[in-house]
Amino acid sequence: MQVGMEASAQKEDWKGAAQDAGNLSELYLTSGEVSQAVASARQSVDFADRSGDGFMREVDRCILADALHQAGRFAEAEKLFHEAEILRQKREPWYPYLYSLEGFRFCDLLLSQGQYQEVQKRDWQMIDWEDEGWMSLLDRAKDRLILGRVFLLQVLVETTDLSLRASAFNQARDYLQQAVAGLREAGYQYYLPLGLLARAACYRAQNEFAPAWADLEEAREIAERGEMKLHLADYHLEACRLVLAEGGGLGAEGKREKAKEHLAIAKEMIEQMGYGRREPEVAELEKQLQSTQA
Repeated sequence: MQVGMEASAQKEDWKGAAQDAGNLSELYLTSGEVSQAVASARQSVDFADRSGDGFMREVDRCILADALHQAGRFAEAEKLFHEAEILRQKREPWYPYLYSLEGFRFCDLLLSQGQYQEVQKRDWQMIDWEDEGWMSLLDRAKDRLILGRVFLLQVLVETTDLSLRASAFNQARDYLQQAVAGLREAGYQYYLPLGLLARAACYRAQNEFAPAWADLEEAREIAERGEMKLHLADYHLEACRLVLAEGGGLGAEGKREKAKEHLAIAKEMIEQMGYGRREPEVAELEKQLQSTQA
């Protein structure tokens, strides 16, 4: 990929160079080389701007924004997503929001910031656009993954009424079931762990530990086989949460030690990769473990 990008740049094939640099960034990100992913994505934006191709300018800004998001640089990432959205609105004024993979990535960032109401509005619109018939199986599955995460976050943050809580959990579970099934059907191995990890979190929140572990173990197997290190770090974080949930929050010694082991692995991976997005989650779990020890 690196050689192909350099060859395209030498020929001043800026669109080809932008595509190669963007693909390279995504590969670096998958393998856990976050700083390299950011650097390659910056190159892709530069090449895309030189090319003058409107679509590439939007896509490569979103690739850079996603890499920055994973690095924990939320403000920079959101600014770039808004830039890409403005560019797309100029080129396709009938679509007010980013959609497809670009829309998914923007919604992922917004959910990281707790903006689930904004995400819900955007995702319902993307699901409405499915009726136009051009969205892929992967797009449809990712839209349902986002909605499942929206309802799960909503019930954990807002809902105290037991009947409303049950309804929101049911909606989260239903959309996450659809998402995992759709991701399997679409056949994209990189995205399947995202669905499995989200569904495991939903099961955990409902104290359904056996299916949560089943989803987590499948996600781990895919991540290890594909050398998807970001997913593997996410597995250890969720495994830590699940072990703590099984312990009833009382900090039984065996459970607490197992949770500490998962967290230590995740923390080391996150620090080595520069996966700054997850640093607040590490800090929160460390605090939770300290409270169980006390």
